[in-house]
Amino acid sequence: MSLDEKMLDLESDVIEMKSLLDTVVRTRVKDMISINIRKLETDLIHLKEEKNRQESRLDPAAASSVATAKPAATNVIPDSQIKDYSWDQSERFVKLYLTNLPGLSDLNEDAVKTKFTDEGIEIRIENYKNKNLVFNINKTCHKINPEKSYHKIKSDYLLVFLCKHNPGSSWSHFTHADKMKSESSKLNSDPKVDSAADPSAGLMDMMKKLYDEGDDDMKRTIAKAWTEGQNKKMDF
Repeated sequence: MSLDEKMLDLESDVIEMKSLLDTVVRTRVKDMISINIRKLETDLIHLKEEKNRQESRLDPAAASSVATAKPAATNVIPDSQIKDYSWDQSERFVKLYLTNLPGLSDLNEDAVKTKFTDEGIEIRIENYKNKNLVFNINKTCHKINPEKSYHKIKSDYLLVFLCKHNPGSSWSHFTHADKMKSESSKLNSDPKVDSAADPSAGLMDMMKKLYDEGDDDMKRTIAKAWTEGQNKKMDF
């Protein structure tokens, strides 16, 4: 396989892996894919340098352009995923804290870029201590209002305000994935129904437990199901 073919193959791999990265939810998987993307991009840079060296041997006049282009390749700033964060909430906002960033306020404001969607957030802090910091959440626990969401740069942390789509609602988790994991865990940990006991009593206990421990969406769902069940009984 020629150098050009190898370069084209690597470029295709990078494009496909970046597309895959946008669909991944779990942080650990995103980190693994990001690491592989950087590795492929590094291999691609080496191939381009090798091609330039080969061309310079064939054409001495190209040597000067290779020397000029080489420093740019060595100055590529790597991306680094931000894994740790904390959050809290008020009536209108969910506040995200990206901490342990000393000297953040010394950066140009344009270095901090945020992008909000109805259910997601992308944060990029460029050239912070010779690396680009990246933080992505593809799906938050509930919907947000992108137009009213914003960020503030502090001396050693970044504070992000996610405007709730439904002000006054309470978020049980920050991400949708954490919410689903928690609800699945609760269902799996519920006590088994005693076959000798009244089946309806066991069902009522389970519904009560889910209602007491569930978030607003879960409570509304259970209340609706209960009301519909009572109406059906009255019809009989």
